[in-house]
Amino acid sequence: MNVTLLPAAILFVIAIVGVFTLRRFSDRVRITFDLICFIAISLYLAKQGTFPVFAPLNASADSAALWLRAIGGAWWLLGSRIVVALLGFVIHQRRHSREARLFSDLSAAAIYIATAAVVLNSVFALPVTGVVATSGVVAIVLGLALQNTLADVFAGIAVGVEAPFGVGDRIQIADRIEGIVVQMNWRSIRIQTDGDDIAIIPNSLIAKAEIINRSSPAERRTSSVELSCTRDATPEDVIEVLQQATLLCPHILRMPSPSATLSQLGPKRNVYKISFYVERTSYLSSTKDLLLRGARRQLHYAGLLAGDRKGEIASISVNSDTLAARRILRDLPLFEDLVERQIDQLTTLLQTRRLEPGDALFSEGESDTFLYIVAYGIVELKRHAGGTLETLGCIGAGEYVGEIGLLTGAPHAASAVARTHCRIYQLPREAIAPLLSENTDLASAFDKSVRQGLGILNREVAVRATPDIGVKGQLLQRIRRVFHFGAE
Repeated sequence: MNVTLLPAAILFVIAIVGVFTLRRFSDRVRITFDLICFIAISLYLAKQGTFPVFAPLNASADSAALWLRAIGGAWWLLGSRIVVALLGFVIHQRRHSREARLFSDLSAAAIYIATAAVVLNSVFALPVTGVVATSGVVAIVLGLALQNTLADVFAGIAVGVEAPFGVGDRIQIADRIEGIVVQMNWRSIRIQTDGDDIAIIPNSLIAKAEIINRSSPAERRTSSVELSCTRDATPEDVIEVLQQATLLCPHILRMPSPSATLSQLGPKRNVYKISFYVERTSYLSSTKDLLLRGARRQLHYAGLLAGDRKGEIASISVNSDTLAARRILRDLPLFEDLVERQIDQLTTLLQTRRLEPGDALFSEGESDTFLYIVAYGIVELKRHAGGTLETLGCIGAGEYVGEIGLLTGAPHAASAVARTHCRIYQLPREAIAPLLSENTDLASAFDKSVRQGLGILNREVAVRATPDIGVKGQLLQRIRRVFHFGAE
């Protein structure tokens, strides 16, 4: 066979150098190079009238024959790379699928192993049987040394086939770790927890653990909180109040509806459970906090908590309803600077209104001079914004609205409608006018108390329904002007 040494050597060197130097380039560049080299080597072998499968070497083999075998090995290598690239192109549409990546990687490994065996046996005529026997011993040693890693790999294959979750899903593993899956590979998965930590969990543990997929079939979560009340409190009354407290939490879904149940009877206290749904896990913590605080306020002002009346000052002869009204007034930041005598005086001037669900307490844009205090039930606040009616939220027992109208006569910035049966205390402007005439310094105290009340956490909804009070000092001027006493 007449073989020219130089072209074979040049093609071999170009192919090998290109394979190693183009690894950092794009797939398109590497595939183009492989195809060009593969076609060039194929044409060269066709011109020589040979196929890259050779007989065993003999003692008279020259350097040209060796170069021909080397270029034959390069032909097989380039061919396997092209096949692997074509396989990757076929599954390109599912490149983010763990199963697709797994199939691609396993197929590529099988193709390269088969190519190496063909090159060793049919190109360089080496005894593959001995190599296989030796590789078996090596495989056993490596298997013993890497048994934990191999367990993770095969567990990853099993988890990938079953696909109980995917990247982006929120999962909980064995009641210990919960978060968003950010990466999945053969050895482990990475979970971003709610504390913004990254938890790396081996696949072997994933395969054995109990897994809850919070994202399937939906991200909706159910949860519950428990509260206790004195045994003397009627369970029906407590359950009704707890149901009302769920209306104070905007993230609690109305369907499925929340429920309150008596879960445990005790010798001194009974335990109640409130169950609810939220749209996603990120709402759970804030919703539980808001629900517990709201339920406590509702129970407190309904007189259903133990010790609600302890320490009450009975400076006037009154019934239990008046004591409850006095307790609410005493708790309002607006009246924190008033003495007990003045609180008692205001209590006697309170007007009681009872509303049915759907009844209006006041309307947006309406002007009146009342402070509205919720003694029982839930009131919903709404206002018009951009041509639509926007729901601001709900306020419950112990909350109040209308202090700016009481002090300045400003119109309401929102409408208020009863969501449940409500008992509302109205305090007219005439009730505080005598207090201000006796002590004009109370105007400054009211100014500071209003600003403090607007900053209280549980008054967020009522604050959104409050007219603008202006810059510091402006409210005080309006109060003095309304109550007809000048600045000092």
